[in-house]
Amino acid sequence: MRSYSSTMFTNQSILMKSKKTLFNSLLFAFAFIGSLFAIDKPLKASDSGPVCPDPSSTTINSVFDESDPSGSFVGLTGGYGEDGGGFCRGTPTEYGVTVFKMGFCTKNPGNPTGSTILEGLKPDYSSCTWAFENTAGEEADFGAGGSIDLSEVASSEPAAGVYPHAVMLISKDFRIKGKYGPIGGQTFYTTETFEESTTDVTKWKTVTAPLTSFVGPEYCKATTEGEVVLGGTISAYLLDTTGTMLVSDSSATGTPCTGQEYLLGVMNMSSDLIISDTTSGLKMTFLVTNNGMSVITKNNPGTFPTEIIMDSGPFSVTFETF
Repeated sequence: MRSYSSTMFTNQSILMKSKKTLFNSLLFAFAFIGSLFAIDKPLKASDSGPVCPDPSSTTINSVFDESDPSGSFVGLTGGYGEDGGGFCRGTPTEYGVTVFKMGFCTKNPGNPTGSTILEGLKPDYSSCTWAFENTAGEEADFGAGGSIDLSEVASSEPAAGVYPHAVMLISKDFRIKGKYGPIGGQTFYTTETFEESTTDVTKWKTVTAPLTSFVGPEYCKATTEGEVVLGGTISAYLLDTTGTMLVSDSSATGTPCTGQEYLLGVMNMSSDLIISDTTSGLKMTFLVTNNGMSVITKNNPGTFPTEIIMDSGPFSVTFETF
């Protein structure tokens, strides 16, 4: 029996040993892929976006000021042209998801042939081996530099094999607590209300960030594939309460997604993970710093943005057995 424990959530490599099942720590492979796309980012901003300026070493005078491009948040994150700024990647203080399944597959269950996404159908899990299953879901909340283990009773040892894909089924809702600043002397904090922030630290709360679509809430794009991260590429699929993949809306006017309940994350690893009877442990390198939180200007109709809001962002992990 291979069994291990986990310590995680910093940019480091960790050796898993002692009393927990090997894949208890795989939670964080996909915890961050979801709500990067959950709210509208500035027009034509890159999906990956720049790393946020460090306010401790960079003076940021305002959220938006075209006359001060080197001293405003928008100017420092892309400028004021057609592909303007207003979006960057930061580090969350706390993060959480609800986990239902995780494990490994020889084929991508959302697109097993590599050419046909199974929208409107249930994913094909026939090539998968599960290391964690909990039909009720298990909440996992953690902070930077922290650690967490999923319950051992729901964990099992995966089958020996060669696996190109790491797979996770989680909730569509993410829990995030974050801050950014100072900007013009003010630091912005998450509140209990999604897409809102506060400059009053006493009102700093964890917010639930729902994933509604992969292009923003007004249009239903239920799948995304081939998002490049260190260690491979990530694909993600929205599922309804029955576990069926939603169908994207291809109309010109756009229709919001409805019925989404789960998020299926699939990481196509750059190097296959080999599990055998002689496998004694797993080394995983987690990347979250400057990547796990989206920092975004809040739309202010009719005038320039003056507020910063925060959402979750992507996360990646690499694997090596020993």
